Amino acid sequence: MKQKPFSYHRTVLMLVVAALSACSTVPTSGPSMSQVLSLKEQNNHTQQQESALPAVEVIDIDNDNSQLLSANPTNQDLSDLGGASSNVDMVGAGDVLNITLWEAPPAVLFGGAINSVGSGTAQMVKLPEQLVSSNGTVSIPFLGQLKVSGKTISQIQKEIVSRLSRKANQPQALVTIAQNNSANVVVIRAGKSVRMPLTGHRERVLDAVAAIGGVETGVQDITLQLTRGNQVRTISLERVTSDPTQNITLRSGDVLTMMATPLSFTALGAVGKNQQIRFAARGLNLGEALGEMGGLLDRRADPRGVFMFRYQPLHTLPENRQAAWYAKGLHAQNDVPVVYRVDLKNPNSLFWLQRIQMRDKDVVYVANAPTTELQKFLQFVFSPITSSFYNIERMGN
Repeated sequence: MKQKPFSYHRTVLMLVVAALSACSTVPTSGPSMSQVLSLKEQNNHTQQQESALPAVEVIDIDNDNSQLLSANPTNQDLSDLGGASSNVDMVGAGDVLNITLWEAPPAVLFGGAINSVGSGTAQMVKLPEQLVSSNGTVSIPFLGQLKVSGKTISQIQKEIVSRLSRKANQPQALVTIAQNNSANVVVIRAGKSVRMPLTGHRERVLDAVAAIGGVETGVQDITLQLTRGNQVRTISLERVTSDPTQNITLRSGDVLTMMATPLSFTALGAVGKNQQIRFAARGLNLGEALGEMGGLLDRRADPRGVFMFRYQPLHTLPENRQAAWYAKGLHAQNDVPVVYRVDLKNPNSLFWLQRIQMRDKDVVYVANAPTTELQKFLQFVFSPITSSFYNIERMGN
């Protein structure tokens, strides 16, 4: 009988040893649950170790923590801007004014015919349209340059009458705004923008939405961004339509931008699809986010290892977590890297998911189950062995 060039058992043993030596190279979609949770232990390492690895706050979601994560961001509210004074009644540079003057009979300044009994008729003079100059003035006959910028129509009329009373017989004045070029709001929507003049009607946020033609999709998908001076507020259109306190009066210089689903989070790990998912300012809770991700993969996911990664201000952490960060020299407004873990094997977590509000740029990661890594390893090990068995058998035959 012809001897085989290699011992059958020796070959199998060599293949197993080679596979075991390569077990650390088994591919994975990300860190395991234990690796993520080990970030918490890094905070207790020495200062030298902390300099190599950034400190991360790891928090297990419970009933109290889910309550903290349910609050809306402070910038998603317009009600505190509603009481601000409006300047729409004031004339500004660039406005065009209509000015009409009257003088009672007998007219002294503007002249007039005198009848046989010595009485005359009242005289009316309508001036050409007056453009408010860059220095805020207009020119009026017999008065010269009159400062009107920053004044209301009523104030301008009273000042004209007061200054003419020394020269004319019981003068009267009527001032109206022919063109409002100084008190405007800019409204921006994708592919379109308008300058909406403000009037004494006190236009509100929804008036601006109507001025640009409304929306092309559902109000739940539209986010409004209001820029006023150095303040920027973001709110969902759905909330403005349902809460009258959010439909505030606009001020000159406001910029209102309408955006479709401008926020996003990233889904990674053992989920239906690794992707970036966009959502509107109306909000999205973690339960809805998991649904948008396609849920957890039954054969891969560890339901105890659903993690949400985000940066958030230190003062928003639970009080019992803040002291250690203050001891490191951080301030209340400093951003801290935080990882929240949800254990879906706990039935209560299905309620907590509905409270936790997603934030822009969050990352949701679902860890692989330990058995999944074992299955990958066994497949990695036994696939080449099975193939080798087949080849050896062919050689033996």
